[in-house]
Amino acid sequence: MQYYRVLSLILIHIFILFHVLGLGQNHIGSIDFQEFFHSFLKIGKINAGVILVFLALFSTLVFGRFFCGWACHFGAVQEFSWFILQKLNITPKTINSRLVVILPFFILLHFYIIPNLDYAYHNPWSIELELNKPNIWKFLPGFVIGLLTFFIDGFLIVYLLGRKGFCRFICPWGAFLKIPAALSIFKIRHNNGCIESGNCTKNCPIGIDVSYEINKYNKVVNTNCTNCMICTDGCPTKALTYSYLSPIDENLKLSDFINGENIYKDPKTKNLFLNFRSKDISFLVLVLIFGFSVDGLFGMGHFLSFGISVILSFMFFQNFSKKILNIFFKFTFSFIVIWALSIKISINKGLDYYRNGDFEKSIKHLSFVIDYYPNKIGRYYVMIADSYYEIGDLERAIKFSKIAKSINPDHQSVKQLLNKISKNIK
Repeated sequence: MQYYRVLSLILIHIFILFHVLGLGQNHIGSIDFQEFFHSFLKIGKINAGVILVFLALFSTLVFGRFFCGWACHFGAVQEFSWFILQKLNITPKTINSRLVVILPFFILLHFYIIPNLDYAYHNPWSIELELNKPNIWKFLPGFVIGLLTFFIDGFLIVYLLGRKGFCRFICPWGAFLKIPAALSIFKIRHNNGCIESGNCTKNCPIGIDVSYEINKYNKVVNTNCTNCMICTDGCPTKALTYSYLSPIDENLKLSDFINGENIYKDPKTKNLFLNFRSKDISFLVLVLIFGFSVDGLFGMGHFLSFGISVILSFMFFQNFSKKILNIFFKFTFSFIVIWALSIKISINKGLDYYRNGDFEKSIKHLSFVIDYYPNKIGRYYVMIADSYYEIGDLERAIKFSKIAKSINPDHQSVKQLLNKISKNIK
């Protein structure tokens, strides 16, 4: 079975490569889960990404989260990372934390569902088919950010937080499929004959205590299960099977999904996991503070921002061998948070004051941004220049307009501003 799964993941990557290279892109635009939220939920557009999500939803209701185990390129990257670590004789402990439920749902709701539903509520919404839009590059990051995302969310998070750390702690698409996965009619089920070898739990790529669940519930109830079939293939007594049960006969109870205090206690597999639940509240607070402070800076998307946040927040609780390293790390962590929040607050205030016509306050806050934020962003220089123009300081308006032009020489807003200033001088 694993031969076919690996083949499926390889074919998916070949398809992605051909799509990114532009073959057929004029007919099929971005194929991304976020299209369901940014296109369909927001304005009613149906494109390739939206169709993908509907297929994933309906297939999950029947077969479980096959998409995650057999077709997700990012899940494949993490499994490959784990494979490399094993070859290096490195076996990171998988973190047992309630954040694997809380954080992905929060990211899903805050960044994708609530803002797009709010937009749809206040604006016209109509269904329209556009398979060739948006362009594939619209939501893809630049090379550096993309490379960092794959390294941090694909490898580093696995090294520090265990198997499929990104899928468990961050991925909003996995959270989106949790409810249909709970209702799916095909599941990994107990087929009798379990000798509690622990192989199923040890080999699960998503870090589920399979042995505990099949003996407690006669099936895997964890909605993170990606139906990869590694547990069924590796069971020495064939005690596990992937099988169908009528929804009428399925015994579903909410309490089945709240078993965190009892899992990962089998002596055969206990050493593979680290119980972090006693620190969950503090962990969540740090993750949210750091994640929101850096999100969007340097072009970082939500996945990279919160990937870094989860990693650094987890490390914040670790005790390094030398006290000086503990002090240095915590000081650096705190400094980055304070600096990033200062930048984000100044950007938001500067933009608000500019939109409201309070140009002197806008200059104050945006000047702080350009002084202490390494990225030179032409938009802020345009706003500062325009603010100086509005308060009658033409010399500084020209100065900052020229800087904006050096950053974005062909941007229309820069040309319009320079024309406005030149007319006033004449």
